[in-house]
Amino acid sequence: MHKSIPAACLLTLFFACNNNSQQAKAPVQQEQTISRPDNFAADIDFLRAFTSPAVLKDSTSKSAIAIVAGWQGRVMSSTVADDGRSFGFLNYGTIENGKQFHFSTFGGEDRLLFGPLPDSTALVPNDSLPATPLPDPLRDSVLLRQVPSAKGVITLEGDALLPNSKNNPLNAHITRTITLLSRRDLHNYLGADIHRSVHAVGFHSDNILLNTGTQRWDTSHGTTAIRIRGMFAAGPQSVGIIPLRKGGKVHTGTEIPKERFLVKNNVAFFRADGNFEMELGVQQASALNFMGIYDPERKLLTVIQFTLPRNPALYLGATATDTRAEVLTIRNNGPENTVARGRFVEVQSTSPAALLKPKGRMQHFHRTIHLEGSEKHLGDITKKIFGVNLKEITTALP
Repeated sequence: MHKSIPAACLLTLFFACNNNSQQAKAPVQQEQTISRPDNFAADIDFLRAFTSPAVLKDSTSKSAIAIVAGWQGRVMSSTVADDGRSFGFLNYGTIENGKQFHFSTFGGEDRLLFGPLPDSTALVPNDSLPATPLPDPLRDSVLLRQVPSAKGVITLEGDALLPNSKNNPLNAHITRTITLLSRRDLHNYLGADIHRSVHAVGFHSDNILLNTGTQRWDTSHGTTAIRIRGMFAAGPQSVGIIPLRKGGKVHTGTEIPKERFLVKNNVAFFRADGNFEMELGVQQASALNFMGIYDPERKLLTVIQFTLPRNPALYLGATATDTRAEVLTIRNNGPENTVARGRFVEVQSTSPAALLKPKGRMQHFHRTIHLEGSEKHLGDITKKIFGVNLKEITTALP
């Protein structure tokens, strides 16, 4: 990667400035047992058998996104044409048998959750609550309700008692707005020109958290963080691209074979093929506010952008005792995972800790852009954004 990220790219990326309450009852629920064509229309038909997906369409192109309001306003999938490929990963088997399961496992490209989750060993009991973890309300019930919004936008709101490491319930109001971005505007968000032959779809979620209680949220009383996760179908040759600050590091937890992960010239590359269970994490000191996945088989480039403060901020781990404090977490799902079966790559962006006084608010954006086109034109985009061309991406790993 070049020693500096292109200024135009940084300017346009304005974002710069489970606890399970029940266990699986039937293993078949968690297996990807149903096969469907890689087709957006087919996914919509499938979802309509179980829920009511809303489809937003771009008037300047044929792109569209599918949202299920009843699953906390989750963006299930997107496409560049009605009969085009479906870019999100849907866990068909779990959706079909979902009455026994949390819909947190249903898949989708953009879903909301909060963290960290409590650990039973880290809980501090108080006078009014037992020292047992509070359930995550976004896993168990329809918490957010759709409210009137502008064309091309879906907005949901709701009140909640959010869990935290101190087991003190946090009174919160949540607003989540999903916007389908116009094809003609995507170059502004990318900081790179998009050739007219490249098909594209982009959307983002705007997630706002408001402290509606009387107690300040902090590390003493308890706090939380906004988290957005997206699941994408893994291609057999897909490569993930994580740009890093100079000298930045990626935490792997366990040793990963060199043919699956390496860092070169401040860019981390990893196999995003869904064949090997591994997790990568980047902390704020090393992170930039975007990453990508390239699938050479489908000639598909996915770019993910998210809010990242310019100044150092307090970040939280996944659970009360987890100290990793990562702003970006990526999981390549593998066959070893018996809880979430399927070939997918999961990307999570995280906000800083919500250190909010009463009536204080926090906002976290998460944006996903898919570009489908020729190697030449996609290569021009990766060079501009990541500082590497497609050949460097596809040959980076042995």
